[in-house]
Formats: sequence, C-alpha cells, structure tokens
Amino acid sequence: MPSSDAPATVRSVGDPASFESLLADLTGIPGTLSREVTRSVATVIATLGAAEDIDRRRLAAEFYGRLNQKLAANKETIAALYAECAAADVTFNYPSKRRLEWAINTGSLADLEGHLVARGISDPLLARVRPKLALASHEQTRRLLLGETANPTKLRKQPDRDVANDVFNAAAGPLAWSIWPPSEMAKVFATEPMPFSDDYMADLRAFRPEMFERRRSLVIRQVRPETLEALPTQRDALTQWIADEYGALDNYGFLAVLINVEDGAEAEAWELASDLPLFAERFVEVELKQMYFRWRDVQQETITHVSQIDETAARFELLNEGFSYRDTFVLHDDSNSVRRLLLVLQKNRRDETKVPCPGCRSDNVGGNSYPSFGVKSWECLNPLCTDRSIYNRGKRYDFRALIKQEAIETDGNQIGTASVRRWQRDVLPLITDEELLDTLLAHYSMRGDVVVLLDAKESPSDALGRELRLGEEPPASRGHAGFWDSPFFRRYLPTAQPESRSTQEIRIGASGWAVMEGDALEVLRMIPDATFDRAITSPPYYNAREYAQWPNLYAYMHDMYRIAEEVFRTLKPGGLYTYNIFDYFDNERIVTFSDMGKKRILLSALMVDAFRRIGFNYLGSSVWDKGEIQGKRGFNAGNFSPFYQAPFNCWEHVLVVRKPTETPSDQARGELPLLHKPLRIHPVVKMVRGHNTLGHTAPYPIELVTALLEGLEPGSLVLDPFGGSGTTARGAMTAGHKSVLIERDPTYAALSRRLTTEHEAARSIQRSTLALF
Repeated sequence: MPSSDAPATVRSVGDPASFESLLADLTGIPGTLSREVTRSVATVIATLGAAEDIDRRRLAAEFYGRLNQKLAANKETIAALYAECAAADVTFNYPSKRRLEWAINTGSLADLEGHLVARGISDPLLARVRPKLALASHEQTRRLLLGETANPTKLRKQPDRDVANDVFNAAAGPLAWSIWPPSEMAKVFATEPMPFSDDYMADLRAFRPEMFERRRSLVIRQVRPETLEALPTQRDALTQWIADEYGALDNYGFLAVLINVEDGAEAEAWELASDLPLFAERFVEVELKQMYFRWRDVQQETITHVSQIDETAARFELLNEGFSYRDTFVLHDDSNSVRRLLLVLQKNRRDETKVPCPGCRSDNVGGNSYPSFGVKSWECLNPLCTDRSIYNRGKRYDFRALIKQEAIETDGNQIGTASVRRWQRDVLPLITDEELLDTLLAHYSMRGDVVVLLDAKESPSDALGRELRLGEEPPASRGHAGFWDSPFFRRYLPTAQPESRSTQEIRIGASGWAVMEGDALEVLRMIPDATFDRAITSPPYYNAREYAQWPNLYAYMHDMYRIAEEVFRTLKPGGLYTYNIFDYFDNERIVTFSDMGKKRILLSALMVDAFRRIGFNYLGSSVWDKGEIQGKRGFNAGNFSPFYQAPFNCWEHVLVVRKPTETPSDQARGELPLLHKPLRIHPVVKMVRGHNTLGHTAPYPIELVTALLEGLEPGSLVLDPFGGSGTTARGAMTAGHKSVLIERDPTYAALSRRLTTEHEAARSIQRSTLALF
C-alpha cells in the first residue's frame, strides 16, 4: 500500500527492478515481471533512457486511468452522464466520448467540465450532471484489480494458472505508458514507426494510404428480369459481372443488386435472387494452404455419410469463396405484391497487409485468426501494450472493424433515426426507388466513398458527401459459365438414380390421414409414382435442432436432394411442392469447424438449384413474414452509422416448385393464388413459462399450411415427408383434403397422431354445435 505521506516524485525508474517495485507499490500485488515484460522494460529504458523525478500525482492519475479503462471501473458514471445529456437532446461523437471518458477515468473533473462546456452544455444541465459524477478513487481501482487476482470475472477456471501474476504483468503496460511519453513509447516497438497522435486511424491512413483507397466502395445495380427463355443468358451475364466486381470493388465494400419484380416475371425475379448470391459466395476456387481449411476431414466426413458421389470430380482440396452474403430485403406495394428484391453482398477478401496495433502502434503482431471468412484478425504481441486484457492477453483487432469504427468517428456519417427504424426488418413496404438508393448510400458507404450506379432508373436525392459515378462497368475478366457444374456441387450430388424398391399400398383411414414411421427416403421409395396431388413441408434446417444433425452441409444437401427426388417421383404431374426453409445461421463445416465458420447459410438458394436439377420448375417464393422478431441482430450495437445496420431476418422462404406437365387438367393442380405475396403469419407460440406446451421444438403454423393449400381441388391427397408434429395433417383436414405424413422419430410420430386426433375431435364437436343452431 502506498503511504499517505509518499514523496511527491518518483526519483528514478532506471532498470526492470525499480519498475517492478513501483508497479507492486501502485497495484498492491506482490508480483514478479515475466521474462518477456522484463526484456521489454529493459528495451524501453535502453531506448528512451531512465525516467527521473516523475510527478507521482500525474503518474498515478494516468496509471489508474488506464486501469479504469481496462476494468470499466466508471461505466455506471459514464452511462449516467450520457443518459442525462441524451434526455436534454445532447449527444457526442466518438472523439468527444473518448475525451470525456479519459477525463472521467483519470479523475479530472476540471477537464471533464471543460469538455462539456466546449460542447455547449448549458449551466442548468451541468448542474444536473455534477451530482452523478461519482468517479472511482485510486483505492477503488486497486480493490477492483486485486479482486481480479482472487476471483476473475471473465476467465475460465484454470487451476495451474497464476492469475495474480498475469494481472500484475497486464498492469505493466499502463505503467510504462504513464512513465514515458506515449509518442516516444510508440516508436520503441515498431520496426517502421508510424505517425503518432490521438487519432489512430488518421495516423494509419498517413502510414498506409493504400489500405484506405475507396475508389469503388459501393456498387448498386438495378436489374429487370428477362423472359424465361432468355433467363439463362441473363444469369450468365450477371454472374460474370459479379465476378468482375469482386476484382474491382474495394475490400470490405458492398454490392447491392436491386431486382425489379415485374408482373408476369415474378418467377424469373426470384430465380435471379436465388442464383446470384449462390454464385457470388462460391465462384472462386483456390487451393488454400491455411491450417484452418480442414478439407481432408471434410472429405472423410462426407464420403462416410453420402453414397454415390464422384469423389474425383468433387476435389475437396479446393476452397470455394467469394462475396459474403448479407441480406435479401423484400419490398411490397400497397396491394401486398412483392415489387423489389434487394440483395446485399460484401467483399471480404483475405488481406495479409500487417496492421499495427491501435493501442501501442507496434507491428509485433500475429495473424493466424479469422473472426469470419476473409477477415484477418491480428493479435498484438507487445508485452507492454496498454490494451492487453486484464489477464494479460494481447489485443485482437481487424481492419474491417477499424473501418467501421472510423465510420462512427467521422462527422457526417450519422444515419437518421427514422431510416434506421424503417429498415430494421427485411420485409417492408416499397416507397420509391429513390428512397432505396438513399438508404443504400447512408447504410453501406461513408463520406468520401466512390459509389457507382449501374442501370439505376432513379438518382439519390442527396449524395451525402459521396462521389457518384454512373454506368462505370468493371474491367471484364475470364468467364465463369462452368460454375454450375463445378466441384462444389459434385460433393453432394448423387451420380446415379436410387435403387428401385417394391411398392406398398398407403392405408388411409376413414379420417383421411395417415402417419407413416420411418426415414423419409426409405418410406418414399415404397410409394407408387404419381400418388400425391401436392407436397407441403418444413424440413429440418441444417443442424438447427438436436434431432436433425449432419456432419456437414454436403451431407445435409445430399440427403435433402435424395428425398426431393422421391417427392418428385411420387407427385402427380402438375403437382406443387411447397418447401418452407430459412437461411439459417450456423457453421457449414465444409471449411473449418471453429466459430470462424459461422455464417448465414443460403439453404433456400441451394434447394432451388437442387429442385431444378431434379426436374422441378421453380415458380418463385411465398414470403412467410413472421412479424416482429425477438433478437438482437437488428439492434446495430447502438450505432447509427454505416456498416452497422443489420435488419431482423423476419421472413422465411416457402419455395414453390412444380412437377412439369403438358396436360391442362394437370396444370390446374399447380395453382397457388397467394404466390408472390408476403404471408403475415405469427409463428407458433410453444414456450409458456419455460415449458414446451406443444412437444415439438420447431413447429410451423397451421395457417401457413392452409394458405399453401389454396387452389387445390377438395379431397386431394397431400404429402409431408417431414411430418414433425402433424401440422400439415391438421391443415389439410381443415381445408378438406387427405394427407400422408412421414416421420422418422417415433416420439414425434406419436405426437402427430395425438394432435391430429384431437384436432379431428374438436372439429367434430364444432360441426355438431353448429348443427344445433
């Protein structure tokens, strides 16, 4: 404990031993400097010289201030200050917040009030703020620090780890940066020193200007679908353009494709909205040597699970990469017809350019981690970095996150509250194309960026400080027409037709429904051709539930493909298959098995491609709008600035495909009046006070089933190959149809029978009651 009558100055810090002694005095931790920290302190002293006659009060203020930042010791005071100011409609940009928080953490009320006054805070507001400024004292900071040595708050229990000494060494950086001038400290650990100021991004921009070239940061293209006959040619042209844009677009830039949904061309619009992002994500093939690409494990898992794929053509050693899929917005008119589909893609290409640490400016950094595909994360290896964690781990950062941060800090990038709130959902009314362009500029670019408009019929009302260019196509490159027959698809597409099986009669009771237990593929193989009038299902989403797990995406797609083949065979000509699927977030496990691999998986686009290969005609998607979604993805981390806006994914695809026919009487079987109109149906509420009242973890609503049965002749036979809790049977019964459900889980099969029987009984009682009146 430092005594109250401690000298006003620290006489000298001229070797690691005196540094260690001072650190123990200030922290109250009887620790020992690690070998790495000792060497680093010696390097600082050898480079900058011993520090003499240090003002202890200044030293303590800065040292404890840096620890307060690390420990978030003043977070309640900071939150109270911002809340009080926000209530008076006073907000602060990022640089202002940094200055205010540094004043709070160093205990400088005079500096704090000076910053507030400079910001224009009125005297009455300042008077209301003062009582809320309860700043952490040095003793409180020490107690928090000592608490972490005994009861770590953010560290898993590790019996062999000397946490107290880790905390002690983590405090060495804040002390070193408080003893020697930061501008001089920054030069010690950089082989090529960069400029130093309070604005790291400005310094980095001056040091590595090539990293900040924003010559093509956002490209927006408006597309009008061609006729069905011309669609393959249009798709080839657009996918080639996407490949060219991948080469021309700035890294971390955005590509927005606005597809017009014209009357009579709805199916073509949906087909482009499916194929373009599927291509964009995977068209680049590379033999990647990174350790995280575990292709041999992926190959072994796949061939163990699937049957009859061409292993030679599959070429598992090739990594497929490209754009990162972000969102598809559905915009509808006043009559509830879909009019625009907006695809948003981001370029995240691996960049090995070393980025100095934002905390200490050291270029002694490691880069073996990727928080997401294409985005390289760096870890500062400087033992005296002031930004090391409280348990002495190096700071992790990546350039994409730094760009997003710069967008917050730069004046003029603020997005209006009304715009953020309007675009919180990805199903919303269409106002004008001009409003769409305004939104894309505000949400996906920042001031100074070059934005390119291609084929746009409108222009933004305000360039918002961006440089707009019209019609500048990227340089053409080689073709990619072979993508649709590339090794990626060979990893799960079967090379032979399934074995023929003997058929068996389907026994449907007088009630008009049946639940058949068993694997969908095996059961369907025993059902005669052209049995069903329509198929409706919500299949298992890849690895979304404990009862539906696959080793990787290839195995999942192989199984879904095989089952879809059998549905095609057992449907009558002209019959529809309506397939409810969500583009679920998970790890595809086809590249890496770590959290790095988690992404939004385009299950809908993959299934559209699979259905086409089988022989189905894709008619488009019905949009199941689930209403307001509980979650955090649309909260944008509280930032009203570009790159942070991510809407709630509030809709699911109902893919509608048809078995071809030339017979007019069969064509009537394929009518669906509500196709291309969003269906606003609330999901099933199954959890009540923490208890699952239904008995199934992923039911879909009966209202969705009845909507998807419209246009079908009464008494038709409906199939659901993934029966689940029997929703399709109950919906078919309500709509006056017969049904066959297939369910492999005996518990869920029993649940389907019970719930359907109860539904039948309830309908019988209802009919009897109506007859009485």
